[in-house]
Amino acid sequence: LKRKESASFSSTHPHSYVQTTAVMAAMLSLKPTLKMMNASKSSFAGSQLSIAQAPASAATPLRLNVEMSRRCDFTDKKANNGYTVSFSHSRTKTLQHVNLQSKKLFWDKEKRWIKVKIATSTLKTITKNGLDKVAKDFGIDLYSFDYTDASENRLNWLKENPGPPKKKNKRAMKQPTPASA
Repeated sequence: LKRKESASFSSTHPHSYVQTTAVMAAMLSLKPTLKMMNASKSSFAGSQLSIAQAPASAATPLRLNVEMSRRCDFTDKKANNGYTVSFSHSRTKTLQHVNLQSKKLFWDKEKRWIKVKIATSTLKTITKNGLDKVAKDFGIDLYSFDYTDASENRLNWLKENPGPPKKKNKRAMKQPTPASA
C-alpha cells in the first residue's frame, strides 16, 4: 500500500510541476533544448518529453500584449454586463463599455497639462465644476498623472532645481515640541 500511495503522489504532484516548468522555460527560450524523463510508475515509464527550440541567436524576444484597463481615471467607471436581445428574444451576453477618451486637461493651479483617460460624462462634470473640485470630490491626486509644463516660471524653476521633487513626510509633526529642561 505504501508503494502505491507514493507512486500516485509522485506521478501527480511534483513531476507535473516539473513538466510545466520545463515547457515554460522552453517557451521563454532559456535553454535551446530540454529533455527529461518521466519518472512515474505507470505503463508509460521511460517516455521522454523533449522540446526543441531554435538557437538562442535566432530566437525572437517574447512580446507581451498588455492592454490598458478600460476604466475612467477619476470615477473608476468600467464596462457593464448586458445582453443583446434579438427579435426571437434570444439573449447573448455583451459588455456595454464606458465612453473613454484620452485627453490632456489644463490644470490652472499648477499651469500644466495633465494626461488622463476619462469618461465623457466625467468630462462634462469637469467642464461644469472645474478640475480641482472634481478631483477633490473623487479623492484624486492630480500630481500622480503624466503632465507637460506650460508655465515659463515652472520651466525656469526646473532648470534651477534639477532632479525629482522631494516627497513631503505626511506624518511629520507640524510644530516642533518645546525641549524639556
